[in-house]
Amino acid sequence: GNSTVPDSLVYKWDAKGSYELRGKTLGIIGYGNIGAQASVLAESMGMRVIFYDTVTKLPLGNAVPKKTLKDLVSEADIISLHVPETKSTRNLINKNVLKNFKKGSILINYARGEVVDLDALATCIQEGQIAGAAIDVYPWEPEKNGDRFTTPLQGLPNVILTPHIGGSTEEAQMNIGEDVSNKLFQYLELGVSIGSHTVPPLSLPPQEGTHRILHIHDNVPGVLSAINTELSNHKINIVGQYLKTNEDIGYVVLDVDRKISNTALQLLKEIDETIKVRLVY
Repeated sequence: GNSTVPDSLVYKWDAKGSYELRGKTLGIIGYGNIGAQASVLAESMGMRVIFYDTVTKLPLGNAVPKKTLKDLVSEADIISLHVPETKSTRNLINKNVLKNFKKGSILINYARGEVVDLDALATCIQEGQIAGAAIDVYPWEPEKNGDRFTTPLQGLPNVILTPHIGGSTEEAQMNIGEDVSNKLFQYLELGVSIGSHTVPPLSLPPQEGTHRILHIHDNVPGVLSAINTELSNHKINIVGQYLKTNEDIGYVVLDVDRKISNTALQLLKEIDETIKVRLVY
């Protein structure tokens, strides 16, 4: 009989605009652990891989490094981002860079939301310079599931928008739980701080025949000198000592002789800039 369904809702069979991955050029921006893995997977599907990184990297497979960002984006059919969020990567893909993209290319951003100027990307898609995009991360994201979400890319053709699901799958949540638990255990048992966002990262093997003390302090000049002076004045032998700092925090791990570890612990607590001191073992 006669259909009352509007034409806009009728599904039609159409293969126009479909292409093979084989033979296409993938441009990877950021050739770190994830970028390098993407490189290998792309080659296994018959793609040609080029990449750009601010640090010289040894290519995997047949991947070819490019000297500049412009060289990469002007040659790649598909551009995939794998960079961290830093001052230098904020709006890395902006309107000036997008103008150099190969006409009809596709942008994938599953890295960090601040890396791409979405308003500029939307304009390039509307003008036909960019054929499409797949975006999983955004400059602003809702705090929880179910919250309203808006982006300049909504309603544009050939655009895939996903809700930052990389770390939210059932498997990822399980792995994150295990990883966080293991990192916390390593910190409690050994003082290992790899993965911390506040304490500088240190990873140290246990030292036999010693007691280990952790000293977290304000990162100001002279703290390590004050620590060593106090311990030296009390004839305390330091078997191993390690320091790592960030803009705000200094983190010292000391392995000291067992016989005088309690004295060392008390001396470290009295250093002016001390935030926290703990005897690990």
